[in-house]
Amino acid sequence: MTLIRLLLFAASLSFAIGGQSSNRPGNLTVEEVVRLARAGFSEDLIITKIKRNGKAFDLSTDELLELKKEGVSDNIVKFLLDPSQPYSPPSPPAGPSPAKSPEGGKKYPEDAFANRVPSEPGLYIFNTTTPINSKPKVLLGREVGRMPMRKGKTIAYLLGTAAKTRTKGTKPIFYLRLPEGRNVGDLVLVALNKKHDRRELDVGRPGPKQQLKVEALRQFASTEVGPRLFKLATQQLDSGEYLFFLVGSAEPPKGICGKGYDFAIDGEAKEKQ
Repeated sequence: MTLIRLLLFAASLSFAIGGQSSNRPGNLTVEEVVRLARAGFSEDLIITKIKRNGKAFDLSTDELLELKKEGVSDNIVKFLLDPSQPYSPPSPPAGPSPAKSPEGGKKYPEDAFANRVPSEPGLYIFNTTTPINSKPKVLLGREVGRMPMRKGKTIAYLLGTAAKTRTKGTKPIFYLRLPEGRNVGDLVLVALNKKHDRRELDVGRPGPKQQLKVEALRQFASTEVGPRLFKLATQQLDSGEYLFFLVGSAEPPKGICGKGYDFAIDGEAKEKQ
């Protein structure tokens, strides 16, 4: 029989004959402290009871060793020996610090390629592990169909019959690092028509507001994955020439009908622009 069990037996026997246990200075006994510790009560609660009891226990070496075997913490034993010492409940453990991003704590969804995109504004695609950068292109314009008393329409165009940025995938994914002052909501995806030595886009009647044809528009989804960085996931695209067009980028006094990022699908040979 262990020492603690002997103490428990002695305590019950003394209670039966109307006496008190030899190690019970007040209303709290060592046996009760052990029972509380076994039951999983917090150290804070047990020490509070010891301090309220207010009297020290004269524990022998064997009793200290037995308390250790029973899983009573050193802190509780310390207050059994001297309940008059000051006690401060332990602070609750701090939770993990939230991950912060370079933009004042803004969090972005995890993306395998986002951290590989350079800080330079542009449209990027990962045909390999190295991103290919498509720099913004300027669209020039020409007016067609003009008649007396009737305005014609403006055809914006890029010189060259083929984009340098090419992919064979029919649902390509791009990463767009926007320049300062630009919004992803300004972006539309359009199909370009090949005409001789250029690629064309009908932007409607001459004027400050461009009118893109519905049949030229293509769908895509954008997700912000970093500072001014957006992942652009296109839907199924046929082989051909395309442009991420920046709405509102026209500068009529300079003869500029807009700006955008061109690319092509089908893997045809590149043609210098």
